[in-house]
Amino acid sequence: MTQRPEAPTDAVFTAARTSDPVASIHRVADAYGSPEVDIEGILGAEISPDDPDRAVIEPWAATVDGPILDVGAGTGRWTGHLARLGHTVEGLEPSDRLITIARARHPAVVFHHDSIEDLAHCATRRGGILAWYSMIHMSAEELPHALAVLRARLHDGGSLLMSFFAGPRLEAFDHPIAAAYRWPMNKTAEALTQAGFELIVQHSNPRSPHAYITACAAPGCS
Repeated sequence: MTQRPEAPTDAVFTAARTSDPVASIHRVADAYGSPEVDIEGILGAEISPDDPDRAVIEPWAATVDGPILDVGAGTGRWTGHLARLGHTVEGLEPSDRLITIARARHPAVVFHHDSIEDLAHCATRRGGILAWYSMIHMSAEELPHALAVLRARLHDGGSLLMSFFAGPRLEAFDHPIAAAYRWPMNKTAEALTQAGFELIVQHSNPRSPHAYITACAAPGCS
């Protein structure tokens, strides 16, 4: 749901985890919808020419064969940016406030007011899914199911680009909006493999909490 937030502090968020994905979705969506939060200031509303994430997302999108779904599209900035580059792309966003912002800023782009959980009941498959910091609020109980849903919504051979906060161990931290999690690279890779993905690129830097993985939807695993 968030794009590239500030690096987390060392404080560990102590709120109880939930195994109910719907309850978790509503909790996070409500947090992003709070009028007390400068959500456009935190997430950003447009892609600047010098945004470092362009060097990752644009080349990835160019390799995708088929429509792209931007899950947790937030303010719609990456969805709109990819659309302007000529890609067939739609956004998915559960927050009432964010979906309103995204649709207002990018009226020519389709944004679905739904969550990853809702995709479990959708038959449409895509060539690519962008999950740019959109699953950072999912606990160890929630992420595997979400990844399995994303795999089922990709064509065999389809591509997933997923970014997340990396750390030496799986732990919650105090995120500016809602409880979020640091994941070790090997644990994230394992969850993707178990969900039916083949890993293509794993990128992390010990000097930065930001990490990403590109993965391919393995045939026969949907």
